[in-house]
Amino acid sequence: MEDIRDIYAEIAELRAELAHCILTRREHRETQLRLVQALTEADHRQREAEVA
Repeated sequence: MEDIRDIYAEIAELRAELAHCILTRREHRETQLRLVQALTEADHRQREAEVA
């Protein structure tokens, strides 16, 4: 269960970074990509938890 909380903390941090930080286009793109990857991972973990 701890892993799920960690991924949601990362998602919140990435969203805050995108919303409140001044980023270059490259940094914005990289952060957006990391956010999509974290959301995908959270969805995957949630589905695994439901099956288990």
